[in-house]
Amino acid sequence: MPKTKFIISISLITLMVVGWILIGAQPEEIQFISVGDLIEHQEKFNQKQVRLGGNVKSGSIKYSNDHLNLYFDLKQGDKFLSVVHHSAAIPDLFGENSQVIVEGIYENGIFKANNLMTKCASRYEEESQYVPFEKRNS
Repeated sequence: MPKTKFIISISLITLMVVGWILIGAQPEEIQFISVGDLIEHQEKFNQKQVRLGGNVKSGSIKYSNDHLNLYFDLKQGDKFLSVVHHSAAIPDLFGENSQVIVEGIYENGIFKANNLMTKCASRYEEESQYVPFEKRNS
């Protein structure tokens, strides 16, 4: 009888561990959508974690008094979206007209970003040394 209890206990523990692994192994993928899609289909994406990309609208950057909240408008094509990001750590390349990717939730007409990333701006890249083939042989 004690051997049976031991086998049942080990089996239950093994099943619990396997269950935890399977539940934790499911990847949580964040959907990348356009600003236009978010605005057009607000009810579908409301309170869901999504990822957006676009440019920071010129003249739209504002900070709260404690500099922990960053407010700006995200521009993609002819669409604009108000974004708030709560963090003291802002990427170095963040600024007007910079290309950004934000992750967060859309709520009450404002995108609340919990992650802000910038793309490398072309002004930081070296000037191209490319010479067209036709000019190389001249």
